[in-house]
Amino acid sequence: MFNVLILAAGLGTRLRPLTERIAKPLIPIVDNSPLARQTILAKKLGAEKIHANAHHLAEQVQAAAKELGIDKVWVEEELLGTGGPIRRMWQEGERGELLVLNGDCEHNLDVGFFLEKARNSGAACALLAIDNPKVNTLCINRENFLCGIKNKFGKEGVNNATFTGISWYSSEAWEKIKEKDVRDFWEKQPPFVFATEGNWLDIGSSERLMQAIDDKLKAESGKLKIAGQAGSGRKYYRMEANGHSLILQQSYEGDLDFERFVRYGKLFSGLGLPTPEIYGVSESEKRVVMQDLGSVRLCDAAAPMLYYPQVLEKLIVWQEASECAFEADSELAGRIFGESDYLWESSYFAENYLQGHLGMKEIPAELTAFFKDLAKKAAAQPRVLMHRDFQSQNVMLAKENKIAFIDFQGARNGSIYYDAASLLWDPYMMLPDETVKQLFTLWHCANPLLKNVSFENAWEDFLIASTQRLMQALGAYCFLSKNKGIKSFEQYIEPGARRVIPLLPQGKRYCLFGA
Repeated sequence: MFNVLILAAGLGTRLRPLTERIAKPLIPIVDNSPLARQTILAKKLGAEKIHANAHHLAEQVQAAAKELGIDKVWVEEELLGTGGPIRRMWQEGERGELLVLNGDCEHNLDVGFFLEKARNSGAACALLAIDNPKVNTLCINRENFLCGIKNKFGKEGVNNATFTGISWYSSEAWEKIKEKDVRDFWEKQPPFVFATEGNWLDIGSSERLMQAIDDKLKAESGKLKIAGQAGSGRKYYRMEANGHSLILQQSYEGDLDFERFVRYGKLFSGLGLPTPEIYGVSESEKRVVMQDLGSVRLCDAAAPMLYYPQVLEKLIVWQEASECAFEADSELAGRIFGESDYLWESSYFAENYLQGHLGMKEIPAELTAFFKDLAKKAAAQPRVLMHRDFQSQNVMLAKENKIAFIDFQGARNGSIYYDAASLLWDPYMMLPDETVKQLFTLWHCANPLLKNVSFENAWEDFLIASTQRLMQALGAYCFLSKNKGIKSFEQYIEPGARRVIPLLPQGKRYCLFGA
């Protein structure tokens, strides 16, 4: 009987918080998981019975085993070490030869050739090794048998190599294993060591996880599933395997916000704010692996009005965390969204909408004066942690009715009213004016940061921030559709204009829109 045991009981402590959600052998890497790939390999090698052990998140391994065709999962209530699982299988009646595979590594090694060499070596057991000078601990003699392990036992030998976690045991050797640490057995019965060449990577840290993904993408770039794309040019892919999924964000070369996205993302999730957890970063490839919040945005919801109160509650939580966020990140605290930024927004609006879309040749002086006055008033408003693109496409309705925010790399220290204005006047949703006022009232009453601000004063400041935000959004729709060629934004130009007009003083409406 040819048995294969896939080791899948590790805790994955260096990969937390990812491994608090997903068992390490089940982490999706591009299009599949390490456990799935090892199972495919076992079948290819002719395994008559495939086993896996499990401990941390064992129920996930058990569920995946049914899907993958693993015959038996040996759940360990307490970790049995590296020799314990092998011994337990023998004690409970398994017989034959045993090939042990590592369930948390990626490789392209020829295990079939190793199996042939092991069976013909005359040894009772054998190890597959590679040359990795940084971690070579196996000591091998001239006959290619293990003669020691650095800092463990034996002598140096003539060659050194790194154990891949792949080993073979004859029926005679399997019966003799009684040790919890299988290396103690190797000391008594030295195994044959077959050193080979190839790519092998133990996924023991976020850096190695990203390396495994990078390597896989170089070989199989076409296997990613598109999950979305931002107006900025960033692309999002979904990596899925065995009922689990992760999002891979791919930034473009020269993305100035890449570093901020990573830093802010780690900061916000660390503060318990509703943003996706970041699990790995490849700075050289401009890639980020993060928590998958699903595909349902607020703008996609069948009954979005049910969620607006919850979203506003989360916005209050976000704003209440301002002091902690600014204390933790001085750059963010100093990234004040002030008068010059508001003037940039109005000039962006003027250039892309008034001139680029409406064909206005010159901006009237009185309009320029209005923009300056508006910017000055907006800059004087109380400041908090500002998302700055807080609209329905950037609010995710995640699993278990959880609300989460994405695209937060533009976060600033700015007006307390700006994000509420961005959400409630959002041209993607076109909430009725009365609904906007009702939701604003809810947010104002529930926000402890505004407890000393009257409704009338808050509403006045809200309309100032609203005008600023809507001008920026309208300019963006024109720029992205005409300059960037993203035609899907064209449909929001007219709704955006209809949003801005009622917020302007009567005398300015004609200047802007001829209305």
